[in-house]
Amino acid sequence: MNSKIVVRITYFTENGRKLYELLSSKCHGIIFEEIGGASLEEWIKEAFELHLPIVFIGATGIAVRIIAGFVNSKLSDSPVIVIDEKGQNVIPILSGHYGGSNELAIYLAGELSTNPIITTATDINNVFAIDVFAKNNGLRIADSKGIKKISSKLLQGESVRFADKTGSRFCGEIPSKVQFSEIEADVIISDFIENIFTLIPKRLVLGMGCKKDKDFQELKDFVFEYYTEDYLRDNLFAIATIDAKASEVGLIKLAQYLGAKLLVYRDIELEQVPGDFPESEFVKATVGVSNVCERAAIKGAGLKKRTLEMEKVAKCGMTLAAARREEIIIKWQD
Repeated sequence: MNSKIVVRITYFTENGRKLYELLSSKCHGIIFEEIGGASLEEWIKEAFELHLPIVFIGATGIAVRIIAGFVNSKLSDSPVIVIDEKGQNVIPILSGHYGGSNELAIYLAGELSTNPIITTATDINNVFAIDVFAKNNGLRIADSKGIKKISSKLLQGESVRFADKTGSRFCGEIPSKVQFSEIEADVIISDFIENIFTLIPKRLVLGMGCKKDKDFQELKDFVFEYYTEDYLRDNLFAIATIDAKASEVGLIKLAQYLGAKLLVYRDIELEQVPGDFPESEFVKATVGVSNVCERAAIKGAGLKKRTLEMEKVAKCGMTLAAARREEIIIKWQD
């Protein structure tokens, strides 16, 4: 896994507890959260509100009944995975593509040396998945209804035509049955919603720093002083920070909540970002670089010079800056 994520996990038997302990010892890319004092239903409801992945160790029917009332949209629902208590099968049952439960299930199954049960048609037929492509490249899907149409064409062996109005740079081998055509395209990458299936690059990068163990709610409230939630969901590509904060649960949850990547950089990488920055000797002594948020924002946006949408602001041990991606680099395979 590219960066750590927070995953909620619950079990119902002693065998389930043992399997959880095994997962916890093996899955170093995951910070697991067990149920606390809340009821299971309230705990799951909160997970959906926070857009956190959920792992049930137990029967699929139990999981389905518990999550049924919270399922809303394939672009925002929590990824949900079921693992039987013997750890023989890992089954993603919700948000396989855009939510990432297929990818997470494969990772968990790999750590358990067991079997991921993937049922998504594009996956089992080894067909290009437009929603996975969009998620991996920080592209907002303007209308989720178009996903089925594009996937159906590819599953029937038809070609899908792409057009690009953003000047994006494409990397890697173009998938089979995908073509570029400015005439009668099926998919367009554009900064504006077109009259066909549109993928809109998310361009905003937030650079953030914080004191150790800053609470998710406090970090969220800080960011929301400057940006609305709707704007961030549509435009935020990534939260960028220093690798010393790679395990900060509050930052990880904030990125997951907003559907953004969490980019972490070593101090030497941030030191090499060009430009003059306000410096803090305390921060340098603590994490090895004198300015985290501005340098991280610029690095995450892929900029060659100090160009910021918002310069550093600070509050209660938190710092925030923002930059915009100018060049969009799109990978056919993540």
